[in-house]
Order: sequence, then C-alpha cells, then structure tokens
Amino acid sequence: MNNEWRQPYRCAKANKVTMQSDAKPIDTRTRVHGLDALRGLAATGVVVTHAVFIHPLGVEFNRWYADYFSMGVPLFFIVSAMSMSLAYSDGIGLRNAFSYALRRFLRIAPLFYLLLAAWLHVGIERDAAAFWQNITFTFGFFSENQISLVPAGWSIGVEVIFYLLFPILAIFRSIWAAVAMTVIAFGAAYFVNYTVAVPQPDYFFWTHFGTNAPYFALGFLAYEIYRRVPEKQYQNAGLFCLTGGLTTLVLSFLYGPTLSAELVSIEPVPLSLIAGWGTGFALLALSQALFPVRALVNRGSTYLGKISYSVYLLHPLIIWVSFITPWAAAYAPDGNWVVPFVSAATLALVLPIAAISFHVFENPFIRLARNLTRKKRAAPQRDKWVEKPGSSN
Repeated sequence: MNNEWRQPYRCAKANKVTMQSDAKPIDTRTRVHGLDALRGLAATGVVVTHAVFIHPLGVEFNRWYADYFSMGVPLFFIVSAMSMSLAYSDGIGLRNAFSYALRRFLRIAPLFYLLLAAWLHVGIERDAAAFWQNITFTFGFFSENQISLVPAGWSIGVEVIFYLLFPILAIFRSIWAAVAMTVIAFGAAYFVNYTVAVPQPDYFFWTHFGTNAPYFALGFLAYEIYRRVPEKQYQNAGLFCLTGGLTTLVLSFLYGPTLSAELVSIEPVPLSLIAGWGTGFALLALSQALFPVRALVNRGSTYLGKISYSVYLLHPLIIWVSFITPWAAAYAPDGNWVVPFVSAATLALVLPIAAISFHVFENPFIRLARNLTRKKRAAPQRDKWVEKPGSSN
C-alpha cells in the first residue's frame, strides 16, 4: 500500500494547513480516502437491503440478516459530520456563509430534483404540501412527510437539518464541546423515542432528526479525537479503533435490539441500538481516517464513495422499474443463494448507471459550485476534497 493511502492528510502538493488550539494541524487540501470508502460501503449496504425488500421476490429465501444492511445510513451520518468538520475546520463565518449554503445546495439539490421528477412521473402519491416541502427541503420538519416523496430521500431531510445547525455547532471546537453535544443528542433521541405519544406516521421514529442526532454528534466526537492523535501514533491508534469498532458492532449485532421491519417502520428506536451501532461506526470511521486498511479502503471502495450519492438516490427507482430482483431470485439454486444473487444482480445494474449519473450530472454541479464560490471564500480550496454522498456529505 502506497503512502498516499496510509497517510491520507500528508501529500506533497498540499501546503495549506489550519491550526486549532492544541490539536494537530489540519491539512485542508487533501482527501481522507478512508471516509470516502466508508461512504461507498454504506451505500452498497443500503442497496442490498432494498434489493431484497422493495419487490416480493416470489420465492422462499434465507434473509441473511439483510435488514441490518440498512444501518449504512447511520454510518453515512457519522461520516458526514466528520467530513464536514474536516472541511470547515475553522467554522462558518459571515464571509463564507453564502458560499457554504450554495455549495451544500448544489451538491444535493440537482440530483434530488431529478429523482423527484422521475418518481412523480412514475406516479408516486403526493399532495401539494408534500410536494412543496420536498422542493424546499423542509420535509424533515414535518412528521407526516418526513420520509420524503423520493424513496430513501428521508436521510436528505435529516442532512439538511444538520447543514442548518452545522455553522452554529462548528463554533464549539473542543473535545468537551463534542462530549456535551453527544449527551444532548442522546437526550433528544430519548425524548423522541420515549416520550412522544404513539401511534405516529409510519417511519416517524426511525427517520426523525432527533433519533439520528447522536450519529452526527459521534461524528463530531470522532473528529475531535482524530485531530489530537499524534501522527506517529496513527497506525497504533487506527488499529486499536478498528478492533474496538468491529468488536462493538459484533456485540451490538449479537446482543443488541433486533433490527426488524417493525422497528424501522412503526416502533420507537431503542437508545441501546443507537448507542451500540453509533459507537461502533464512529470508531470504524476514526480508524480509517487514521490508518486505512486495504480490505476496507482501496480504489474500488473509494470510487464507490465518490459515486455514493447517485448510488443511494438512484437505486430504489432502478429496482422499482426494472423488476430485476424477482428475476435474479428465480435463478438462485436455492433459498440460501437468493440474497447473494439478488444483491449482485442489482449492484451490477445500479453501479454503472450511478457512475454515469455522477460524471454526467452530479460532477458538473460540483464544479459549478466551486467556480461560483472560489472568490467568495477566504480559503477557496479548503474543502475541495469533501464531497457529500448520499446522506449524507
């Protein structure tokens, strides 16, 4: 593995850094490949879940715990908070507030609007209120419409709320501030899931910003820890966090609350699920920022991260209109092979289309945002490497 992958912040061409308090300098012009890779893996996991459940497959099959692949969305949120903290390491001020807003809008809106138009053409049910809430990205504030008219788009509503809060949250740059944010976020999750009266609209609890706030807070905490690790300790700290993260995820899977369709759709979300999976994912993200391992971080996974927003938003429509999943299930030799066959066939169709979408549709708007904001920012290239996916940044 070459040095570019082992030391994601140390690149010969990068010569601009930002120093904050007692933390190490933050290089603002290179890219953290480990976080890109985790975006790609998270998007792939969500595709697997939806491939298995969007259409009836028409055969009996072993589910292979496919529900758990939907936990890729919380991983998105953690990576998003960490990436945004790295990109805007000295915060958002009045001088760059417009640039920040424009970049965020042009990163998520064009593809979202394209998918919204496509789903309206397909015939998804909607009313005037839901339509305008999706146009204005305010649907995350309304419980009856927070799942979005764009399937899987609920996470965009959550991300938008995070984008609105980020300039304020970024003012407080310390490890103790991050700890306080985490405590407050878990308090919000408790309030939403333990005090709000039931029943609520389907998916209310799972898709509520309060439920997902701890993931963003844990991303902030991972960032604060990251910038305090001495560079000579990257490898040891990274491997320690990787071991701890994977162990936590395994224990959450074995002994934590069971992730089921009922939990996702109608039940309050247990804090133990949020804490277990969130802590495991935060440690995983921190480990791959510090010391990426090739099994997780390679050219394939980082490219998946690059196109992950297209993968995330496009795959439900592709699955819905193509009916590829029942077709693939019919070719599986037995029920144990249905999920692998369906997942492989779906990814084989989704990934090339997502790649085309990124290069033809997404990337021009990314470049446009950079060109429009270059003169408006004090440090125009500072977040050049950070690109939001899918739910995420």
